[in-house]
Amino acid sequence: MEIIRYILFTQVFIAFFVAGGVFFKARTLRITTLSLLIALVGFHILLFLYGSGSLSLLYPEFRSWFYYEVAFLFGPLLFVHLQCLIQNKQKLRFIDALHLLPILIFWIGYGDVLLMEGKLRGEYINENFINRTMLWNYFLVFQMVIYAIGCSFLLYLKRFELTKKQQNYSLFMVLAYVCSTILISYLTHFANNWRDFASYYLILTLLIFGVGYLLFKNPDFLKQIRKKYFGSNLSVKDMQRITSKIETAFTEDLLFLDSGLSISKLGKILDEKPHHVSQTFSEYVSESFNDYLNKHRVEIAKKYLHDSAYSNFKIEAIALESGFNNKVTFYKAFTKFSNQTPSAFRKQKKSE
Repeated sequence: MEIIRYILFTQVFIAFFVAGGVFFKARTLRITTLSLLIALVGFHILLFLYGSGSLSLLYPEFRSWFYYEVAFLFGPLLFVHLQCLIQNKQKLRFIDALHLLPILIFWIGYGDVLLMEGKLRGEYINENFINRTMLWNYFLVFQMVIYAIGCSFLLYLKRFELTKKQQNYSLFMVLAYVCSTILISYLTHFANNWRDFASYYLILTLLIFGVGYLLFKNPDFLKQIRKKYFGSNLSVKDMQRITSKIETAFTEDLLFLDSGLSISKLGKILDEKPHHVSQTFSEYVSESFNDYLNKHRVEIAKKYLHDSAYSNFKIEAIALESGFNNKVTFYKAFTKFSNQTPSAFRKQKKSE
């Protein structure tokens, strides 16, 4: 066990070193989330070493502090990082604050224990581990499973929009998190004490070594990803040209009626590189591809809903005619851009 502790302690310094190296590559959300994820892995290992060793007995003031909070951040950071890589997410939005909800729930449910005096807190945790602390261990596992599924699903849906290197990188990151989730799920139920979790942290350090190896083998990797959008030679004139093509394809060719339309497919139709099309949406159109697509679909759906020729069409049929894949997505988009449901919109027309 002592050898493992020395190995893990070494990994803490490696994690901070790699995180610093990644952070100073570029100041973008993509790089920041990756750097923070690696740094928090190192910090979490440090918390484990403190909580499972004699230091927690000598200095009990910080026992259980930040342990759960840091673990709750792994999934959100990985998910946002993948969004940056796959969907060109460049800044956080207010809705991203929902990722912090598990931490808030934890503080509300366990805050009274965290605010206890250090020695008293340690005694309380030991006496009430099964009926209080164990509940939050299961809650953490549940949260990790949700993010493991979410990250895997996101990667699967967008796998064809990535280069081979990006696919390998994303797959590695997701697999590392999924393996960690499976292991922590098993240990949470079957481990006898904190020390049994040493294997989990050894597996978790694969994330650090993996990123470090990628940077060593290809030091320009992150720079290449960054150049995909921020370092390309796409000028404002180019983006104006692509925008004109997009507008023509949508207004004249009604391309948005294709329910399988994607950035990649649009790029092929326009004879433009998909990442140039994506950059044009984010930097020149100042609107996401999905919003731009759904706004056009909603506008034509409004015409159908007010057209007597479509009066016998059900809402779901209108959705399909407008290019949507299903009724649920149609309702969400229609409500977002019209501030009312399709049914209410149709009834309003009839009452006029």
